[in-house]
Amino acid sequence: MEQKKQERQFTTLLTAHRRQLYAFIYSMLADHTDAEDVYQRCSMILWDKYEQYDSECEFLPWAMGIAFYEVKNFQRVLSRDRHHFSEQLLNQLFERIQSGKNVQNVQLTSLEKCLKLLRQKDLWLVQQVYWERRKCASVAQEMGMKINALYDRVGRIRSQLRNCVLRRVAEVDHAG
Repeated sequence: MEQKKQERQFTTLLTAHRRQLYAFIYSMLADHTDAEDVYQRCSMILWDKYEQYDSECEFLPWAMGIAFYEVKNFQRVLSRDRHHFSEQLLNQLFERIQSGKNVQNVQLTSLEKCLKLLRQKDLWLVQQVYWERRKCASVAQEMGMKINALYDRVGRIRSQLRNCVLRRVAEVDHAG
């Protein structure tokens, strides 16, 4: 029974951070196929090492540390291909990403708060277009509007969200 609980906890954490972890890996590889391969291998390694994970710490930084070494290992194997980053550049990218982690967390928190301020219809539209990745034509048809009108509305929502996030980040910067 303890094994099932551990599997559930791991799956919940990995699922919650999948996009961020994949984006981290992709930022160092710049190829979706390679990033997906490394992400899959990294997921297995994370599960193998999950017993070593300290639940008092955040999961994402721990997972990113393991992913970083898996990317380096992947790069070492493919080092003859001139299209891959050097180990030195990977180290620099990792340091920069780690130092920018707090900024990203502030931006994500701000975005979550800004999304809650949207009108229900606008939030639904964001969910359909960005989270569900539905085609704009089908969303426009469902809403009974022309595609260009939908594009305009999505653009206004994005602008509204961008401005809201920028204001909130600036507030945090002034407070900190």
